Amino acid sequence: MKQLILVLCCCLSLAACVKWEITGPAGPAGPQGPPGQKPPGADTGTIWGRVYTVNELTFPIAPVDSVKITLQVSVDSALTTMADSAGYYYFHNMGTGTYNLIYSRPGFGEMKKFGLTHLSGGKQGSRAPDVLLLQIPVKTVVDTAWFQRMMNGDLSLQFELRIPYPTYQPIPGNLDFYFSKHSDVTANNYLFRMDGASYIPKATLDKYFAAGDSMYCRIYTLDRYFIADTLLGIYSNGYAWQQMKQPIYYIDPATGLWIYPSRSIESALVGTVY
Repeated sequence: MKQLILVLCCCLSLAACVKWEITGPAGPAGPQGPPGQKPPGADTGTIWGRVYTVNELTFPIAPVDSVKITLQVSVDSALTTMADSAGYYYFHNMGTGTYNLIYSRPGFGEMKKFGLTHLSGGKQGSRAPDVLLLQIPVKTVVDTAWFQRMMNGDLSLQFELRIPYPTYQPIPGNLDFYFSKHSDVTANNYLFRMDGASYIPKATLDKYFAAGDSMYCRIYTLDRYFIADTLLGIYSNGYAWQQMKQPIYYIDPATGLWIYPSRSIESALVGTVY
């Protein structure tokens, strides 16, 4: 009897050591796992920025309204969006590349930003530089102007704006002066220019004009300074003026020219004999 029990125990031990490979029926499918990693170059991100608007009297416009931003994806392709009331805008799901942006609003100078480099996949995206849109001057253009010759031969340019004084008290820094010997002088056709200075020394004029020459000056409005709520700015005509915090120009990469999109379309012409 003891031998029989010993034989049974040995048989059970051998059976326990055998690797059984019996496969049962398949169970139900489990939940789908997380997606795998994207291939190189497939990551996307956000291009974003902020735009500010200022009216022709140089006061900020808040909330921001009706500003369209165009993102040039390629020569034949572009995306557009509108800035929100705080001036922020976003282009989502943008791939790595170099982009140009155009900012526009009816009645305002159209600003452009070239060569924004965007690396996709970043958590914070790519922020474009802040942009300032200025209203193209209409009421603040020069209505009449005249030369006043000083005893030492210097010239002072006197002017009146279309908007009457003292409703708006201008600063010469927001004016552009273009000089020529011909009456067809413009911002693109001139002998020399001065910005922000209505007082012209004789020594400067002598470089370009001889006695008896016709001398013309065309005057545009171009807002470089805004009326600030601080006394840290330039104090003129009862206001504290500060320089605009964002650029008022862009450089055209095709020509290398500085473009001032918010320069007044209208201008005043004054002439005299030197």
